[in-house]
Amino acid sequence: MRPLQSLTFEAIIEELWGSFSQAKDPRSSNQVNYSIPATLMSGLAVFFFQHPSLLNFQRKMESKKGRSNLRTMFKVREVPSDSQIRAILDEVNPEIVRKMIPRLFEKMRVAGWGDEYKTVIRAGKNKGSYYTCAIDGSGYFHSGKISCENCLTKTNSKTGEVDYYHQVMAATLVKAGSRRILPLEAEQISNKDGQEKQDCEQNAGKRLIKRLRKEHPQIKMIITGDDLQSREPMIKECLGQGFDYVFIAKESSHPEMMEWVEDLDKMGESLHGKWEEEAKCQRKYYEYRIVPNVPLTKSDEVMTNYLEVWEKNKEGKQTYHNSWVTNLEVTAENVKEIVGIGRSKWKIENEHFNIQKNHGYELEHNFGHGKKHLAEVFYLLNLLAFILHKIIERGDAGYRKCFAKGEAIREVWETLKIGFAKILFESWRDLVEFCYNDDWEKEINSG
Repeated sequence: MRPLQSLTFEAIIEELWGSFSQAKDPRSSNQVNYSIPATLMSGLAVFFFQHPSLLNFQRKMESKKGRSNLRTMFKVREVPSDSQIRAILDEVNPEIVRKMIPRLFEKMRVAGWGDEYKTVIRAGKNKGSYYTCAIDGSGYFHSGKISCENCLTKTNSKTGEVDYYHQVMAATLVKAGSRRILPLEAEQISNKDGQEKQDCEQNAGKRLIKRLRKEHPQIKMIITGDDLQSREPMIKECLGQGFDYVFIAKESSHPEMMEWVEDLDKMGESLHGKWEEEAKCQRKYYEYRIVPNVPLTKSDEVMTNYLEVWEKNKEGKQTYHNSWVTNLEVTAENVKEIVGIGRSKWKIENEHFNIQKNHGYELEHNFGHGKKHLAEVFYLLNLLAFILHKIIERGDAGYRKCFAKGEAIREVWETLKIGFAKILFESWRDLVEFCYNDDWEKEINSG
């Protein structure tokens, strides 16, 4: 299957050029050797190929052959150095990069790929098809010496030493029973000029919810998150923006609500039930408790539904326990689906944050911090590279052909990186064909 024309590697690079070209350049024209769009694209190429020396190889290729793969694939004619990239991108507004994230998702949604991230609730007042969006905070930089104007700070109460760090509040599409995820939005947790109180995950989370609705005004979405999100301000924001929610709610964090839960349970106002899953040899047993319409706090401003589940193995040992609050109607007919939505929150940590930090993207590595925007721009370019990989995994038949002989993803990318560094190709398609060509080692040695 050939990819849709709007989602080929070449079409996405053209779309990125269009967006990057809108960046305002504060430099005078006689001082510009490397344009902002070309510099952004060069940075993206480094993250796309996860190759720290990529630009050095491309400058050598340009000098030797008059062209480079950075030119043929990413349309960059003048190859900047690492130090030039850092200096130029520190002045770039990160919004130029960030706004491409929802635009790429919209292309995927229009193409019909978005349906793969939907969950169907088959019963209850809320039955229908929904995207599940997990939100969570993650750090990607910290230092005791390096800082910029947007850094968060933490002071050691014993030593007085200040730790500088960056965090982001991310929104990622997830689905129970699937490892396929897709980053959907990112909101920096950062200090701004004139800000009296340090930014925090809760405030960034509310900004993120507003942005999600602004960028995606029509889609039906369920927001899921950890216990930190199951507070009145976040729930009010979700409902105000037209989102449903399923948030983890720990008993220790919601003492007033739990009093209501236990009292209503004793009065027989709760629903208890069981179900089983998996084949007999791996059978899992579930018990649940549903308590509808309880106040989240003593203020009674937010009424919510409480759901609790226990999982046991075939030996009767408890292997999982959790509880959530949700505005969705929970019934015996849909409890499995809503529990699946709640449990899918872990995927943003395991399939998104963990991959970016520990599987080639090296998110926590200090690629360059700058004094203004560099750290955030690099984070967003790294995230864009991650999304591009998701797109070609889904729709590029040539790329998938690279795995036909059972090669691991790390082996495939080592071949792609070597080819990109050593041999001049006319297109991404030619590079991919080279990767699954049995004679690729001979081509490298002769190149």
